[in-house]
Amino acid sequence: MNLQSTTLHTEQFGHGPNLTFIHGWGAQNAVWKNWIEHYFADDFCITLIELPGCGHSPIINDKITAEELEQKWIDAIVAVMPTNTHLLGWSLGGLLAQKIAIQNPDRLLSLTSLASTPKFIQAKDWHWAVQPSLLNDFVQALGKDAAATLNHFWKLQIQGSDGARKLIKLFITQMKQRRLPKAVSLAQGLQLLKEMDNREALKTLNIPTLWLLGENDPLIPKEFVAEFSTIQPQAQITILHGAAHMPFYSHPEDTANALLAFLKQPD
Repeated sequence: MNLQSTTLHTEQFGHGPNLTFIHGWGAQNAVWKNWIEHYFADDFCITLIELPGCGHSPIINDKITAEELEQKWIDAIVAVMPTNTHLLGWSLGGLLAQKIAIQNPDRLLSLTSLASTPKFIQAKDWHWAVQPSLLNDFVQALGKDAAATLNHFWKLQIQGSDGARKLIKLFITQMKQRRLPKAVSLAQGLQLLKEMDNREALKTLNIPTLWLLGENDPLIPKEFVAEFSTIQPQAQITILHGAAHMPFYSHPEDTANALLAFLKQPD
């Protein structure tokens, strides 16, 4: 399947300025649609984009290099993204949203990275991220049992948040009633998480930018803010107290209020 025959699934609703959402790894629009409808549809025209192989979106050909894969995912998202839009990406979606903003700043009104950093994997010069061994474990586990790997990841995302045990049980119950992402998509997503690095390019990004982070996120250490402020000093940063990697799920009102305050601020 080539890009020309690959149109990602989107959902649109609401009225007002454009606001586009890109979900994270192993997820789909259903994960946060109710939250988005409740808090944002009265003020914005919403577009929800499902990543390749997730929800109702088709996969993208996996017989390509890592660099080609990243650009094909970006191109597929941009092809269904409205122009003149605020853009929010969560986790992997945040990395992709950052790259879209870097390549297409004239199409965006603002950028929000929710529970996301410019580089997901640790390196010698980047300590505020996930250890490579954790991602490698996910890659190996995915090849053995994709469903169990997803189940583990869903738990990991909520660990550390207020009321985590109850939220994990509820979330897993909900996800079992939804479409599982295609195995190809999951593998591609892990590859992107391993390879993407937006740090240098973000230095020149001049559109309004918000980093919205969970205080207790096990995947995105909030301490990265101190170092990253030297990379993008003009960006706004909000820490959501008591939240982890899914703040919209554990702290829906706090997360919505922080985002709305950013989106509605005077130019």
